[in-house]
Amino acid sequence: MHFELLHESHTHRLLDFENQNRAYFERFISPRETSFYSESGVSCHISALTNSESTTAFLLIEGERIVARANIKNLIHNEHAEIGYRVSQSDTGKGVASVCVQFLIKQAAQFNLKYLCAYVMDNNRASEKVLKRNGFHLELCLPNKFTHQGKCLHGYKYLRNFQSFF
Repeated sequence: MHFELLHESHTHRLLDFENQNRAYFERFISPRETSFYSESGVSCHISALTNSESTTAFLLIEGERIVARANIKNLIHNEHAEIGYRVSQSDTGKGVASVCVQFLIKQAAQFNLKYLCAYVMDNNRASEKVLKRNGFHLELCLPNKFTHQGKCLHGYKYLRNFQSFF
């Protein structure tokens, strides 16, 4: 497995990845707009990410298959950034999320950040465990911050001090 910077050439594989895992992802996060799930929708998404100064997006590839997505977003140089990741359903429980988080931490080192953050809803305990295992600590509880599938859910903000990365 290896990481690649997201590029327009990934459009077809990313559309396949998102379509194959759509129902799984929507168990934990809000659904994307229906228009996203088309070649032009994914192409616009990739273009927006690759042209953003505050987001860097990567794909974890095995052979020709996308295993996971990993992003550094809302980047404020010399301050902080947020990380996020999506692991295919067939690759959960194999340490892939930890590989993504560790990779993002190493990538973030080049930005001179004070800290990284990640947000998790209380329906996703697996992501909380991954963050804790990789040096993040609970910073803030956001009671009833999110509505997902008709339910109010708490959100949690996790932080990792950049000084403790290495």
